[in-house]
Amino acid sequence: MAEEFLAEYLRLSIEDGDVVSDVNKVESNSIHHQRALLTHYRNENNLYPDLSVMEFVDDGYSGTNFERPAVKEMLSLVRSGKIRCILVKDISRFGRNYLEVGDYLEQIFPFMGVRFIAINDGYDSDDYIGTTGGIEVAFRSLLYDMYSKDLSVKMNSTLKIRRKRGDFIGPGAPFGYKFSENRKVLAVDQVAAEYVKRIFELACEGYSTGKIAVKLNEENIPTPGEYKRKHGYHYHMTSEKGFWDRKNVLVILKNEVYIGTVVNAKYRVRKVGAKRFDRVPDEERIYAQSKHEAIVSEDIFRKASEVIRNRGNQRGKKHDFAGSGILQGKVKCRYCKKSMVRITCTTVPYFCCERAAYDKKSRCFCGRIKESDIEKIVLDQINKKQMQGENGQSTIQLKSDMECIHSEMIGLQKKQGSLRTEKQYLYERFKMKQIEKKDYLERIDALREKEERIGQEVQRLREKQEDCERGIENNESMVLVEKLNRELVEAYIEVIYIEEMGEINIIWKK
Repeated sequence: MAEEFLAEYLRLSIEDGDVVSDVNKVESNSIHHQRALLTHYRNENNLYPDLSVMEFVDDGYSGTNFERPAVKEMLSLVRSGKIRCILVKDISRFGRNYLEVGDYLEQIFPFMGVRFIAINDGYDSDDYIGTTGGIEVAFRSLLYDMYSKDLSVKMNSTLKIRRKRGDFIGPGAPFGYKFSENRKVLAVDQVAAEYVKRIFELACEGYSTGKIAVKLNEENIPTPGEYKRKHGYHYHMTSEKGFWDRKNVLVILKNEVYIGTVVNAKYRVRKVGAKRFDRVPDEERIYAQSKHEAIVSEDIFRKASEVIRNRGNQRGKKHDFAGSGILQGKVKCRYCKKSMVRITCTTVPYFCCERAAYDKKSRCFCGRIKESDIEKIVLDQINKKQMQGENGQSTIQLKSDMECIHSEMIGLQKKQGSLRTEKQYLYERFKMKQIEKKDYLERIDALREKEERIGQEVQRLREKQEDCERGIENNESMVLVEKLNRELVEAYIEVIYIEEMGEINIIWKK
């Protein structure tokens, strides 16, 4: 019988904001309190002491639907018959959708033999065996559903008011800022702000976004992700890469938050009376007094924004390459393990490592590899692989094996002939009473054992010979692939690594 478990399910909606407001916390306070309540109830009631306890936690997920990772995992175990009991703080922790929760409580769980206990609601499905939960449970589920919908409307209204008021409502502060104590206003992070100023300074000096990224990497300026991990701040990460590139530089240069503008979703809120240059329709613009300190002036921002018009992209005539992009996502740098960038705005498309382009200190391959060169090598290797038989050998190798097998067979057949001659000779000596019967039988048994071993070896060689013949036949029926396509690449190739010196290393799928 499969092992069964007691499941403890804990959930907290993202609206609580407990973890979001403090990244030093692994989980929210409510989750901790729910766990303590469930543990106390389980111990006090000696609930299924013979069962192992499995905990499922959705910290920061709405209960209005069941698209939650932990609850989906728990329900999959319910379907496989591994959960005997589910313990929750109250029914709303399991879900707030009246109809879906009702289906589980009234239909699915009873059918699967799963006991459901909601502590604060005083609900235990064992109290309703053979019946439904009654009007009380149904009404409570309906109230939870209505509360959730009402809460959603109130949250949207509150956020709209906060936008009009100029509060920053993003989940994390932009690089260069941190949240104030009340989390409504951004405060300048003096260390990170200097890095932001350096980016705008380089842009005003005429550096392109790509050259700015190279300069930042040379000066060992931490990326937003590195800075976050070091200082424990919670802010929007412009990139999770360990190096600066053109894209995350561009994100900073385009962000109006650095001149004191509050940017919330589609609303760009600037100081009352200031000139605006965003693209939001007039009827959707909301003006409010800015509340956070600017890191750069509007003049510097305007001057630096000229860089955005030329983002450092390679210029040139665009070409239509037949069959292009079939290796995209498969070609990776061996050192950083990142997919190499495919450049198509040149006469001949090529692959290059993005990190090598911006981080000169990396050991990544810093050259360019033509797409056509990689495709040719891949096509040749696939054809070579297709021309191999079931045992992974070419036709030449298979024919060579056939010759060796033939030679071994001739040698074994000669041994079989010698054994038959020796048996005949012993029989004649026995008939002429030149040897005793006991000696004759012992020597005959020994010769028969040799014959049996040789017979087994002959059979093995015949089977191997048949395999080789079948392999040769399959190989000769193969047709060489004339043109590479994505289906072949997906079927054969796991990844194509470009080594430090530009060598191509193909990892085949097993």
